[in-house]
Amino acid sequence: FLRVLGETFMMDKFIININAQANGVYEVHNASKACEHLPKVENQNLLGFFATSELAIKRAKMNWPREKIKGCVCCC
Repeated sequence: FLRVLGETFMMDKFIININAQANGVYEVHNASKACEHLPKVENQNLLGFFATSELAIKRAKMNWPREKIKGCVCCC
């Protein structure tokens, strides 16, 4: 949880799959949700805790600007 100016925000844990899909895209997942497409733990790289999936995807694109990155259609 994040507390800002008296308001509390829920923060979810986001990871990125270290293995690209066949089309070369790396997928961001919300690890706080029970996503059926979540990669095995050994194939996960922690992005951090974010209030929205958009912020997590933005962080991933900042970390790896030359890679194709998108959010999982099921959990992001």
